[in-house]
Amino acid sequence: MKRFVLVLSMVFLLLSFAAAEPQKVILDTDMVDCFDDGIAMLVLDNSENIDLLGVTIVAGNNSMPNCTASAVYQLMVSDSDTPVYQGSRVPFRYFRLDPEVMAAEQLIAPSYNNGGYLNRWARDWDVNQGKLEMDPMSDWKDVYEAIYGSEPTYQYVYGPENPDASGNKDAVDFMIDQVNKYPGEIIIAAIGPCTNVARAILQDPTFPSKVKAIVYMGGAFFVPGNSSAAAELNWWLDPEAAKVCVRTQWGDPESETYAAYGNQVISGLEANVNTGAMPQDLFEKVLEETWPGIRELFDKKNGGIAPSNIWDVFAAAYIVDPSIVLSWNNDPRPESGEPDPITGVYIDVNAEMGPDYGRAIAYSADRGHAKNGPNGSRKAAIQSFIDEDKFWNEIVYPALTNTDK
Repeated sequence: MKRFVLVLSMVFLLLSFAAAEPQKVILDTDMVDCFDDGIAMLVLDNSENIDLLGVTIVAGNNSMPNCTASAVYQLMVSDSDTPVYQGSRVPFRYFRLDPEVMAAEQLIAPSYNNGGYLNRWARDWDVNQGKLEMDPMSDWKDVYEAIYGSEPTYQYVYGPENPDASGNKDAVDFMIDQVNKYPGEIIIAAIGPCTNVARAILQDPTFPSKVKAIVYMGGAFFVPGNSSAAAELNWWLDPEAAKVCVRTQWGDPESETYAAYGNQVISGLEANVNTGAMPQDLFEKVLEETWPGIRELFDKKNGGIAPSNIWDVFAAAYIVDPSIVLSWNNDPRPESGEPDPITGVYIDVNAEMGPDYGRAIAYSADRGHAKNGPNGSRKAAIQSFIDEDKFWNEIVYPALTNTDK
């Protein structure tokens, strides 16, 4: 009997250890300082139940070298040693960088914000010829020095000229290497354009089957776009890559999670529309308790005002604690206050150049059909309403003030 109890105790101990194992994550990002990519990175890097394996950089909000410099600076001042991998400098349709091409595109589907690096570089071609920050082909170290006024000292940045110890030369190499090392264990947080992830799929068709799940920040399914009237910025910057990704079979196709939502979760514009800004008092508290270098970036970027553009942070926070999402796929906030079960709808991305270029499409699942999307489309769960109190106070605040990790 004693022997049985001892064995049973050891089993419970092993199960407890397995349950406490941190979730492995790769963050694929078009990084900016602080909100919202920067805070998403800090949330993943400083949450106790997350093992952030690496940060892979893609062109999006800014040029890839600019995004690399931003990630490096924030990791350095937050006392991290998480590796950074340079990635894609241009979208699949790289010719959109040509000012004549972009001018023609704008006549058909005008963008009404800055359009990320792509629109700014193409529209301001002459101005940007000598401007390192927006040049897709610049050296990230030169950009870092131009932005932050000193040479970078962070030792964990890898690219074609500086591969890591395993020989990985860029973001795509690193992603493929890691999912082969940890099959079925990694969640990818794709909070920028999908170029790196799509390239990994094309380079190694077995790649998505070895990923546990993917969480995107992308798409505007039930609300207007924020880049064009039809499209959200991340997926507008590279619709072809987004289409490759959302039509891919992720994870184990025999799993219950695949049947429910295709192992794809989306933090689109809907969650941000349904959620208010960061509470001002909490923002001021974070400023007092976060790393000095991060405090300086907050002050510079937000001017003492709590941020409201928090799209990317939802993706990171969901990975930390999935229970923050209360409803899915345009469903209302549940009256009970308890999270609805996660379910998906069939989705797609319009990659045909025209007025709807980059539009994210969700196909209603309320008609009882086994499949409502076009041939080749797959399911994804789209965040609708979240638990703001848990999001801010139990996930974001602890991560931004966990300066001892």
